Amino acid sequence: MKNKTLFVTLFTFSLALTGCGGGGNDSSGASGGDQSQQSHSEGEVTEYMNALKANSEADHFYLHYYRYAQKVEDYNKWDVWSWPYLPKAGEGYRFDWVGRTTNAKPEKEASGNATIDNFGYVTCDIDLTKEYDGGWNNTAKTIGGKKTNYYQADGKTLDEEIGIQIVESGTRTTGSSFWANDSGNVYIKLADYKLANDKGGNSYHVFVSQDKVKEPSATPPTEHVDPFADDDGTNVTYGDKKYADVNFKENIAKQKTSPLFLKGDTSKSYLKYGAGVGYQIMVSSFADSDGDGFGDIVGIIDKLDYLKDLGVNVLWLTPIQLSDSYHGYDIADYTQVDPKFGSTKSSHAAAGNVTSESAMEDYKDLIKKAHEKGMAIVMDLVLNHTSPTNNWFIKSAQLDKDYRGYYQWGNHETDTTGTIKEEKCWYPYGDHVYSYYAKFGSAMPELNYAHVATRTAVATMAKQWCEIGVDGFRMDAVKHIFMNDEVAKDPGDTIISDKTAKADYSSNLTKNLHFWKYLNREVKKDYPNCFFVAENFDGDARNVAPFYQGFDSCFDFLSYFNLTSIAAKASGNPKAGSIADANASKAYGYLKDAGTWSQTSWLNEYNKERGDTAINGQFTSNHDIARTINRIAGSKASSSGIEAQGNVATASDYAKYNKYALLTQAVQILLPGLSWIYYGDELGMTGNFPAKDIYGKTFTADSAYADLYYRQPMKWKQGGKPGDGSYTTGYAVTGSGMTVEWDDMNKSSTVPDVVSQKSNANSHFGVLSKIVKLKANTPALIRGSLSAYDWDSQDYVFYFDRALDGKTYKIFVNMNNGGNINVGSVTSGYTLDYGYNASLSSVSGGGILVCHK
Repeated sequence: MKNKTLFVTLFTFSLALTGCGGGGNDSSGASGGDQSQQSHSEGEVTEYMNALKANSEADHFYLHYYRYAQKVEDYNKWDVWSWPYLPKAGEGYRFDWVGRTTNAKPEKEASGNATIDNFGYVTCDIDLTKEYDGGWNNTAKTIGGKKTNYYQADGKTLDEEIGIQIVESGTRTTGSSFWANDSGNVYIKLADYKLANDKGGNSYHVFVSQDKVKEPSATPPTEHVDPFADDDGTNVTYGDKKYADVNFKENIAKQKTSPLFLKGDTSKSYLKYGAGVGYQIMVSSFADSDGDGFGDIVGIIDKLDYLKDLGVNVLWLTPIQLSDSYHGYDIADYTQVDPKFGSTKSSHAAAGNVTSESAMEDYKDLIKKAHEKGMAIVMDLVLNHTSPTNNWFIKSAQLDKDYRGYYQWGNHETDTTGTIKEEKCWYPYGDHVYSYYAKFGSAMPELNYAHVATRTAVATMAKQWCEIGVDGFRMDAVKHIFMNDEVAKDPGDTIISDKTAKADYSSNLTKNLHFWKYLNREVKKDYPNCFFVAENFDGDARNVAPFYQGFDSCFDFLSYFNLTSIAAKASGNPKAGSIADANASKAYGYLKDAGTWSQTSWLNEYNKERGDTAINGQFTSNHDIARTINRIAGSKASSSGIEAQGNVATASDYAKYNKYALLTQAVQILLPGLSWIYYGDELGMTGNFPAKDIYGKTFTADSAYADLYYRQPMKWKQGGKPGDGSYTTGYAVTGSGMTVEWDDMNKSSTVPDVVSQKSNANSHFGVLSKIVKLKANTPALIRGSLSAYDWDSQDYVFYFDRALDGKTYKIFVNMNNGGNINVGSVTSGYTLDYGYNASLSSVSGGGILVCHK
């Protein structure tokens, strides 16, 4: 029905538009008829907004929430968690509806009844000028942490953007860490919802509806449409054949390895000899061009000369697509570049106004200028899951028939298998009967790749990025596309067991390979040079090798673990004493894996899967694991290697362990394939953990936010600070109370900055850049054969040959503290390419020799 009368009551503590009996305390719900079917004329909406102008308080944020049933007891079940989102990131605070009285312990449920106005809304009124005792302790399940306010650093200017989540109050303090919510997180740019008040100043009004919280508006709609009005609870995808319509029996041929990355093209400005050395950039932590503390794409452009001087010829950026997090591994829109990676210094940011469009133009500039500098661009593509703010998920959740099958949905009320429950990573959607599958947490719903439409959508999207100029993709979490418990196992499917004490991450290898072969085929139909590199976080190369059927390259985790373990023992790390003698393997110094491991044998296995064109992916470290130096300084080890990273707390320890980090990285770069340097590893940066976590317990790699310490700011300048013009980053992480900043070792001059290292040929950067440039310009060191040798029973001396087209290179890396090794008898007739503490006759302890003939 249409309401004919509009009147306003201004409560002493907040504002509410009311048409309900008893000032909102009437538990029968809204007055005047069936409000679930109410609609309003445009004139009534205008009158409603005029009333808000007359009665709203300046610098207050009003969240207006509509539920279809219009029962006050239903509204009472929900409250609001709100936090400052941009430019700073706060932990947030719990707020309730006008008419409710907050408990003395604000984490507990409030009392009283929410006030429902005559448009059917309840209102949450947040005074943006106040400070709140914010934060959430998930162990104690109490509020009380860092202070929460909505002001920027100057203490006068309101934040640009805030986050909200409408939470079912009772789930906050129950056993699970999952807060049942209506539609998930929503991010509100205040400027888009500003309302000029009659009394002066501005208030901010956002209108949301049940199940459509991710579709906020600045005015109420003239009518509400309930997407679940006619739903009978059978709109499930899990187990429904129409949403599992991929033909997994289709035989998909392997595609050719990217010719550009494999062998290069001398007619191009980049990758003339193929892909030799790559560089991973954590965008938020690398280079800040506009002084806000957050890394951006323009900052990377401004540092291309630095990267060229290092010698790398491939850049991999962590995700730059629109997302809800600082790291970007939860994509909200696959087609946009996130404005947070844009820069006010960009020529595309009109009047300094950063938008998705200006950030996209920055990204296109980066691709063009990187190519001109001799570097290819690899995009990090996160396909396993999305953000719940992704439009695909929003439409799927609202029963849109074209998108429902993009994700896995089950009915937790009618399920008889015991599958659809939170303990098995199925999370309730609002207060409906449906749960969605999200293996990595409720904020990362899994895409359903057993559905043809989902596959088609991602293939189309990937080709759109190729059209823009992207040269390839680093595919995230490739083994998690099909988890063992995500889809039914067919006869003949191979299951890879991956169980820990905390969780079961076992996966369906057969279905995973089918998907990646499909995507590789679809993209390479139009872009044959496109490069596919896989992140399969697995230390068993037997589980990695099959993925070469669908990828040009895979990251070599086993080599990383083994090499750093050998270096730890060679360094004299007392914790590494239990590691098996590295010389026992006799084949390239690798520790044995169940008696079968050697680098050459596994390269052969990779090539069998790829067709003799596998591009192995060594790496120095990455955004998910310890930096090289911290692995070598490991605090725990067994006979099979280092099992826990160690902190590097003193200058003497730093000097010792960094020496071995450099030697390890030299080996990694000089091995076959595309070797990746993680930003800052070329400087010897550390990733030390604090002593205690946020709950006062001993900090480990399993602690919350451990990955922040792998992602510290790039050290451009000693003593650099955000905003001082040095491109130094440093920022808060939403909802954590944590900041990304240097540990004490990185702050100190013990870790030299970029400027000082570039002027010193014997610095970490100076030595590594010589090796990098040598590999990037030498086909034999990129794709030449590998021959492994013993070395006269000397421990910790890496000695191997690389050969191609009649040219042979000999490489020696001496990790033996015992002194010089004589090499003259095997290098006779060879030409010196690079010697660090080495000559054609001898290699000192800590020395590196590369020569050829």
